[in-house]
Amino acid sequence: MPVDLGTTVAGVRLKNPVICGSGEATMTFAGIRAALDAGAGAVVAKSANESEAARRQLDGAAYALLGPDRELLAWDEPVPADASLFCRSGLAPLPFEEWLAGLAELDRYARTLDSLVIGSLIVADEERAVGLAAAMEAAGLRMLELNLSAPHGEEAAAGAIRLERAPDQIARLTARVREAVRLPLLVKLSGQSEDVLAEVDAAYRGGADAAVLMGRHLGFVPDLERRRPLLGTFAAIGGGWALPLTLRWIAKARGRFGPDRSLVATNGVRSGLDVARCLLAGAGAVEVCSVVLTEGYPALGRLVAELSAYLEGQGIACAADVIGEAADAVQTYQAVQVGDRPEERVMAWPGVAPPLPPASR
Repeated sequence: MPVDLGTTVAGVRLKNPVICGSGEATMTFAGIRAALDAGAGAVVAKSANESEAARRQLDGAAYALLGPDRELLAWDEPVPADASLFCRSGLAPLPFEEWLAGLAELDRYARTLDSLVIGSLIVADEERAVGLAAAMEAAGLRMLELNLSAPHGEEAAAGAIRLERAPDQIARLTARVREAVRLPLLVKLSGQSEDVLAEVDAAYRGGADAAVLMGRHLGFVPDLERRRPLLGTFAAIGGGWALPLTLRWIAKARGRFGPDRSLVATNGVRSGLDVARCLLAGAGAVEVCSVVLTEGYPALGRLVAELSAYLEGQGIACAADVIGEAADAVQTYQAVQVGDRPEERVMAWPGVAPPLPPASR
């Protein structure tokens, strides 16, 4: 009997938990359709707002794949799982009204595949953002993501892209959008403030139906050949190395706010087994982007198939049954004793006592 991959996010049932996240793979109508055809449970369109400067920023976008030693990798060769995507980017290139009309048409197509297209909104002008959210609902979109995590906001032209980490502002912006729409609302958070759970709490207080964790970091990499900044400036970076960071905050959020609060994981997922890890940590679904850029849209189907194979191998009939299972079993350092769980492989120093710093001897 096939595994039931169905899951629920923000009160909406998805056919599977693999969501193609907002990014270059979803910045064209053809790309969104390809992601739907590849089997994604949902597709988040490239983020948009009314700002011409934010659209122009996409014209200067640049992308680099980095290996584990920060070496440049070729895009036309198999990309190792430990590669990182380092890039600068902008928002959807079309005027908002044209973009929205195309998304509404694609969401009608998504219905035939038991999927959906999620509109993504980044705040530039606050008043305009509220109006754009209402326009998305009026156009017939069935879900909205308010993206407050865009790392490029730190470097964008003034008033083009707003990155928000302050809990009070997150709660206020979320509440303003919540007042304007009734459709299910995801709020994508940076996950990089001094108190990440305060970000999550603020989103829920503002009326979010689900919190999405976490946005990519803004980084800096010197080019050793030219001795200049790679890509000329600061840029966003993400990779498989980020997954444990994402999962920590997903598990912490589940522990703080309980299993009835919807969570979506993003940043670091590269396989169906990573999707399973996200579910076990407490996420109802995952958003993936970089793996689609490096591998193409069939990566979405691969992740779905690998997740199904894992669950079948575990003898689990429904994906929803494992959500939060690992997070709910977390113990404190004080409660965990080495050796009290013989089924786990515990690494020990090879036959010698671990070295101690001089002050401890």
